[in-house]
This record gives sequence, structure tokens and C-alpha cells, in this order.
Amino acid sequence: MSRAVTIELGEGGVHDARALRNAFGCFTTGVTVVTTLAEDGRRVGLTANSFTSVSLDPPLALICVDLKSSSLPALDAAGRFAVNVLHAEHQELARQFVQKGVDRFTGVETETWRTGVPILPGCMANFECETHQAFDAGDHRVYVGRVVKLRYDPDHEPLVYLQGRFRRVHVDAE
Repeated sequence: MSRAVTIELGEGGVHDARALRNAFGCFTTGVTVVTTLAEDGRRVGLTANSFTSVSLDPPLALICVDLKSSSLPALDAAGRFAVNVLHAEHQELARQFVQKGVDRFTGVETETWRTGVPILPGCMANFECETHQAFDAGDHRVYVGRVVKLRYDPDHEPLVYLQGRFRRVHVDAE
């Protein structure tokens, strides 16, 4: 028997927000750590699953960051960021980059490329971006970045997020 739920959204109350969150949670997403540098040179990072390609020509990708995120001022000021795509063995790393009031980079190795933002080695993919455009959309800020350098290693299983939990997905070798 199907447990499908149909809800007509109204005035944006808590009930609507929960229904919307539950419905969006049915879409499997990848998990990333977005990194940048604060104006004082401090490394800043956050776990995000709102990441997608926008264009191949020019090479553009986007991330969405909650307007209440403590990382927002650094992302705005830096004008550059990296998106580090996590693999299935990175669940603890993903959790580390959502902690509040701590240095999220404690014990985390980084490298730097062209723009100087922290790059996390050993990821499935890394995208170094210069901010092409940023705008507010509802309760998030959308950053469209022009990809200036990338690295990828598809020989891992991706870390995915579905229905409020980290998941694994098996990828057959071809």
C-alpha cells in the first residue's frame, strides 16, 4: 500500500516547511564540503548538498548556502570557493564540517591551487571556482562559480544523502 502524501502548500507555516523538507528529501543528492578563505586568512568550510552543474561553456557550477550560515560572510568576501565532492568513506568528514563553534579543519589535510582556497585531497572530485554571480533566493544565497580548475577520481563510491540520512550507493565497474 502506498504512503504517498499530497499537500497543497498554504501560508508557509511549519507544517508546510516539514512537508516540503520531506518531499525534497526524496531526491538523492551528493554530499560536498564547500571551502573558502575568510578575509583574515582563516579557512572556512561547510557541508552542503545543494550543488549542481550549470553550464559546460562557460564552465559553471552552483551551490546554495543558508542565509543563517556562519560561513556566508566569508563566501561573500572571498569571491572564490572550492566544492569538494565526498565519497562513501567521508561520512565523518561531512559531519565534522557541520559542527558549530569549532575549527572544522582540525586534523584535516588541505592543499591549495590557483585561488588559494583550501582543497581537500582524496575526494571524488574537487572544483575550484571564482564567484561568477551570487543572489538571494528565499532563505538561501545561490553562488554560481566559474570552474577554474578541477580534479576527479571516479574510482570511489559516492556519499549520498536521502531522506535525512547519509547513504551508500553501489556503482558497478564498467
